[in-house]
Amino acid sequence: MGPLYLALLFPALGLAKEPLSHLPDFGSCKSSSLIGGDILGSEGGACLPGGGAILLEEANQTVLTPASWRFSKPCMENGKREFCIYSAPDFANGRGLMMLTTARRAGEVERSRIFREPEIYAEMTNLNAETSDRWRIEAVPGKGMGLIATRNLQVGDHIMSTTPSVMIDYDVFYELEPSQIHQMQGEGINYLPERHRNIFMNLSTHDGAEDHNSRVNKIILTNAFDIDNTGVVEKQEEGERESWYTVFPEISRMNHDCRPNADYYFDSETFTHNIHAVRPIAAGEEITVSYIDPVQARAERQQRLDTSWHFPCSCSLCAQNAHATAASDARIAQIEQLRRQFRDYEPSSQATPGMGELMVSLFEQERLWSSMYEAYTYAALEYNGAGEPWIASKYARLAIQHGLAAGGPKDSDVLAMQDLVRDPWAHWSWMLRTKRRMNWNSNVEA
Repeated sequence: MGPLYLALLFPALGLAKEPLSHLPDFGSCKSSSLIGGDILGSEGGACLPGGGAILLEEANQTVLTPASWRFSKPCMENGKREFCIYSAPDFANGRGLMMLTTARRAGEVERSRIFREPEIYAEMTNLNAETSDRWRIEAVPGKGMGLIATRNLQVGDHIMSTTPSVMIDYDVFYELEPSQIHQMQGEGINYLPERHRNIFMNLSTHDGAEDHNSRVNKIILTNAFDIDNTGVVEKQEEGERESWYTVFPEISRMNHDCRPNADYYFDSETFTHNIHAVRPIAAGEEITVSYIDPVQARAERQQRLDTSWHFPCSCSLCAQNAHATAASDARIAQIEQLRRQFRDYEPSSQATPGMGELMVSLFEQERLWSSMYEAYTYAALEYNGAGEPWIASKYARLAIQHGLAAGGPKDSDVLAMQDLVRDPWAHWSWMLRTKRRMNWNSNVEA
């Protein structure tokens, strides 16, 4: 994603054209684009206990399974591609990883930086921590177990980073039968190192399970995150999806809130999910994340949570009275209206710096701390587009601060705002609104 495109939470709805009854109801997904329009006129927007290499026939090609993986049966296919269990017991300093995917994609993952430079993990603090001086795990009334802050935390403070237990290629859900998937999941978990396997098996299923395979399946459905892009797919085959259905067990201990105080992002170089505070958190306060896109009206949030996680949200926002709920929904509706104007770079767009200020105010009123970078980014772009570089820089700095916590240092939004701060006059947004509306230099790229 280039510097013109900025991250935004969108729910990861089913990717198939027709509903498939055996698909999991995928959870929320991060990082698409703030600016959905064409800003500058451009287009497009079996088992081998010792590891080693195995030759497999896939899509009429001979594929070399990489040496980092232990390839295990059962493998499943439905006439298209073959999916197998791939485990890497030495991954992340011996924590281990299990994947359900094709031989080709297992090879692509192995070519990612973390498999080539595992020493990266030695530089990471609080990685896969079972205890921390920043939080503790304890029972939360009405929620089961949760994470409690043990000291005051500020915006941007690191809370935890964890590597996954399980990564399931999305194509598995579209090409295999439920019975095949359940068998592979249940068998695959047994290839995790014992300590990691126990952590995974202790996760919640919500309503119990009658056997091992059913329990593993329910744990995955209850606790999985969507990972849109691992950054390792070199060339997708026709119909192939780049997403993974992934369980990070320690982060799964964090409960949902529609207005959370922490947010997460996936780092494709280290295969870690990283949690940071997005507003000040007091010692003794529960640390929460949002399981869904928080910029939705109450009824939409409730429906999404019930469909995917089967619980009625009782956070402070959802528990408001009817009058407060109506006011909140009205703010969300106005946020959507403003988004459409900000994304429109035609001369007819009504977007102004004043609307950017309104966007910031609406996000503050709605307590959308995990998405504040969006409002600050729009404000920065509108001020720069109107020729106000210093106010634009102020909001760009705020966008960077919140974007680092919500999207990480390699996030395209953060990089775009860093470019603006370095030189507002050279940034693509400089005087763009004025140029478009006054038809100045219409043939000159901004």
